[in-house]
Amino acid sequence: MKRLHLYVLKAFIGPWIITFLLCVFILLMQFLWRYIDDLVGKGLEFSIIMELMFYASFSLVPLALPLAGLLASIMAMGKLGETNELFAMKAGGVSLYRIMSPLIVFNIIISFAAFFFSNNLMPYTNLKMRSLLFGIQQQRPEVIIQNGIFVEPADDICIKVDNKSHNNDLNGILIYDHRNSSTPNNVTMATSGNILITEDNSMMILELHDGTRHEDVKGSKYQHQSSKFERQVTYLELDATGLDKNNEEFFKGGYEMLDNKQLSFTMDSLNNSLTNREQEICSNFKRFQIFKGMNEVYASGNEIRQWAKCPPLRITAEDESVATKIQIDTLLSMMDKKQKQQVYEFAVNYSRSASTYVGIVTDEICGTRRWIVRHEIEWFRKYALSVACLLFCLIGIPLGSIIRKGGFGLSMVVSIFIFLLYYIVSTTFESTVKELVTPAYLGMSISTLLLLPIGIYLVVAVANDNLRISPQVMNKIVNIFKSRKKRKELENNSL
Repeated sequence: MKRLHLYVLKAFIGPWIITFLLCVFILLMQFLWRYIDDLVGKGLEFSIIMELMFYASFSLVPLALPLAGLLASIMAMGKLGETNELFAMKAGGVSLYRIMSPLIVFNIIISFAAFFFSNNLMPYTNLKMRSLLFGIQQQRPEVIIQNGIFVEPADDICIKVDNKSHNNDLNGILIYDHRNSSTPNNVTMATSGNILITEDNSMMILELHDGTRHEDVKGSKYQHQSSKFERQVTYLELDATGLDKNNEEFFKGGYEMLDNKQLSFTMDSLNNSLTNREQEICSNFKRFQIFKGMNEVYASGNEIRQWAKCPPLRITAEDESVATKIQIDTLLSMMDKKQKQQVYEFAVNYSRSASTYVGIVTDEICGTRRWIVRHEIEWFRKYALSVACLLFCLIGIPLGSIIRKGGFGLSMVVSIFIFLLYYIVSTTFESTVKELVTPAYLGMSISTLLLLPIGIYLVVAVANDNLRISPQVMNKIVNIFKSRKKRKELENNSL
């Protein structure tokens, strides 16, 4: 039995290594597709780009492990089924549970390793990657210019562009220049332009075309001046000290740079601060928004004392043992028209003030809760991706037994479909968690809870031979894919 387990394990480990490296490469291509235009051709050293890719690849490992386990499980069991070795094992009295036991043990080890990596190594690599990206952006300020976003590439300069091309051509440029204190409001708008950086990284040159310039001038006869230009060149002085890698202190407090122990401590601190803030807001609201102006009045001779208490009002005579309670409506009926108008205006002003205060503190509380939820998401994510390694193996083993094809083709299609289903469900519910609609523990585990019954059902059904696809049907499915591929090749050749 040990030889059989080793044989099954060897059939799995080879495809697992290949598929893991392939998954990391594919996910890394997504990262490069996002940043390649901002990194290549900007004067950065090749070692800096490779270092950034190295840290980025480490951050993608927890996501690549589940997909690699799923694809390798389907390929390994599919190859055993294709060569009838799986059938021979079952004919010899070895159940599917015994056959899959070494793969389950291996993936349990991978799950623990994935959690250790996510909890201990990935925060460090995230910190290094974020620090390196920030250093690149500081050295190459054109990198941070993005479409439709205000950025500050230099001190006292804010720039927004509608469209930026890969060669730094800009369209729809808006610049706020606050460098000269004597002219605090200096706005420049241009139809198009370009950014150039000097070789020593000391100056950024903005070349603008077809624009207008609006400027407020102090101490002049004309306080506002406007001018049009066909071409204008602006020079911005930069910090040419080179790439700064010692800026990790700025990012150490980010939730992506903390392990679960640090995340738990941070969440407790944030929750305590939120509770104290809510109590403070409630107290302030009661004292200054609800009961202000609705004070209980005590009349004792010529002395009037006001207390911040709620109605009903109580008026006492000189003998304080005798008191008369008066309702608000009764008191209002005793006022003349002018006094009533003053009371109404007073009430409307305080209602508006209370409404404004509620809106402000509501945004504050929601922002704090969203920040806490981001920490909760990161805490649960480490566990969710670790459990997914075992879950996908549990799904891949019976699927490979059903498909009985050990190549990359059909196995890759099925794996991508299942992973996309998992990823879409996970991403969708993660968005609901960020919007405070779903609790973090439910939103981050819903994809696992949905696929776990499917995996258990597939294992039990295949183990009992209740779910099987005949080789004839499988060959028809493969022939359909091959015919479509040939048809596309013929169409391309004809064109």
